[in-house]
Amino acid sequence: MMLLSFTVRNHRSIRDEITLDLTRPSLKTLQPKDGNWNSASYPLVGIFGGNATGKSAILNAFQYVFTAIRQSATTWQASSAMQRAPFKLDGQHERSTSTYELDLVHEGRRFNYGFEVDHEGIKREWLRDVPSTRWRTLLDRDRTKNSVTFHQSLRTRIEVAPRELVLSRALLLGETPLQAFARDLVDSFDFVLVNDTHREARLANIADSLAEGEITFPDLEALLQVADIGVENIRLEELKIPESVRRAFRRLTRDLQDADTEKGATENLRDEEEDQEELADDDLQQVVRHFLFTHRGTVDGCPPFSIQEESDGTVAWLAIAVPALETLRRGGLFLVDEIDASLHPHLLELLLGAFADPTVNTRQAQLIFTSHESYVLSPLSEIHLEPEQIWFTDKTYDGATELTCLADFPKHPDANVAKRYLTGRYGGIPRLSPSLFAALVDAKEVQD
Repeated sequence: MMLLSFTVRNHRSIRDEITLDLTRPSLKTLQPKDGNWNSASYPLVGIFGGNATGKSAILNAFQYVFTAIRQSATTWQASSAMQRAPFKLDGQHERSTSTYELDLVHEGRRFNYGFEVDHEGIKREWLRDVPSTRWRTLLDRDRTKNSVTFHQSLRTRIEVAPRELVLSRALLLGETPLQAFARDLVDSFDFVLVNDTHREARLANIADSLAEGEITFPDLEALLQVADIGVENIRLEELKIPESVRRAFRRLTRDLQDADTEKGATENLRDEEEDQEELADDDLQQVVRHFLFTHRGTVDGCPPFSIQEESDGTVAWLAIAVPALETLRRGGLFLVDEIDASLHPHLLELLLGAFADPTVNTRQAQLIFTSHESYVLSPLSEIHLEPEQIWFTDKTYDGATELTCLADFPKHPDANVAKRYLTGRYGGIPRLSPSLFAALVDAKEVQD
């Protein structure tokens, strides 16, 4: 999958429709004239803005789309209502529909996929492609018409529930063109959030990937050496989970499930479940895996450090660099929220440079990141971002996110973009009130 653009409306702080466009200005038709999509879309896009201006909301909208494709036909069906996150600050949009649309390239062909949701479920869903010179409709779903129509080329008919996407249902069925398209989307998407819980989960995933052979220890050691963190060796320690703990976990899981089930039906099934407990597959991992790091030192036999003893920079680098490496190896779309958090600017440049360099990024992988760091916009940075690759978020007085591109502003060939950004020429910076902060300090002194 190669992303060309993403459009979203009514999601979190995004009230009005915004579009993040990754296409190069040279693409002026539905398809490149030479048929080569590799030079039609940017591999790297940065979103800059102040705190709470909506940078993370844009990435969350991406996450919502791909999660809906993966889970709306399965785990989402257990919910009592449609999962969504509309704009809530005006009392109107919370009951309005939300729209999500991807313009992308799949197997060398341009596609447009989108859906519209409200509190009841999926209101509209569509899929179009460009087989020659114009758009062709492959899927058209409209709740108001109570219809789901497919183009004859798909050779499929899929029945769906009100709160599940056709693409999500297609993932569960046999091999079809729709399943291949949906599988490409969900398998080509990955993301890293800035919060500690997500980073710890990513490290746990890395540990599992090591145990399963998807990532190697030389890969991790090389990444740590690249960052010059001082780690010479990394190993994985595995601890067996006692049977008593696993039994307790099973009982807790069963009790939580029972709480959502009618009491009579639960009591009828409980004895049978207990009889089969020993024979049932255990969903809990049999082992707990965690990393141990050996650092350079002045004495032999330096004790290994656990991940809890490592610096935030080491944790952040591993949590970002490993999925980045996987994306560069296979291609796809990689999102990182606050990519500069706990990373030195030069390390940030190294990561961005890998995606920007076509000799390294041979699979047309794409990185979309959010950042407060203006260094990558300055003349000091070795990463050259074109105006179309730089986006700014700002927030209106009534709390709605606005998205603008640097290319929309008058061009200043010799201008220092970072300086102009920090001085507010492009928006996307916080409206600070130092006098109010000073008044708070004075108020405390008066109280004392």
